[in-house]
Amino acid sequence: MADIDPRPPGAAFDAYFCPDCDFGVVGVDDDPHLLHCRRCGKYFEIPTADRADDFNRRDDETGRENELSALRIRQLAGARRAAYRARSYCVIGALVCVVAVAQLAWTGVRIIRATGFGLQPTAYVVVAILAAWGAVYFFRKAMELDREAKQSSLPQATGEPDFTPLSDGSQRWKDLEDIR
Repeated sequence: MADIDPRPPGAAFDAYFCPDCDFGVVGVDDDPHLLHCRRCGKYFEIPTADRADDFNRRDDETGRENELSALRIRQLAGARRAAYRARSYCVIGALVCVVAVAQLAWTGVRIIRATGFGLQPTAYVVVAILAAWGAVYFFRKAMELDREAKQSSLPQATGEPDFTPLSDGSQRWKDLEDIR
């Protein structure tokens, strides 16, 4: 939906942005300190010249904080996805090693039954042991990555929560009795 500019062509104006919906609002002469946003319908006050720097600085700081928060959230989400992906690769590696151990053991047993002990069955056993070590390594690494992915990025609470500012409702009850 396109909004129509209320100014005559070529007229000078000051543009402001609505603090609620961030829509560009043009200053008009009806009330020099109050603007009406056509998108959300809210009224807001124009900052005076002495407060304009504080107003803009506050918006810049809030915008930077929001941007940094969004970047931090994206960074944490990306790190968590990477940990889950790496965990998946480790699980696949562990499964490949387990299948290799089974295949090497089966082949080694068949060769030993057919020809007896020799260099080839010994090599199968050694490689099967290495594959078993690889399966254990990948399984441990997958468990470590799973713990890392599930770990909270929030700082741990250090003590008991302070409930002293909370009320049990007795004061409200007394206030209601005082109304009568």
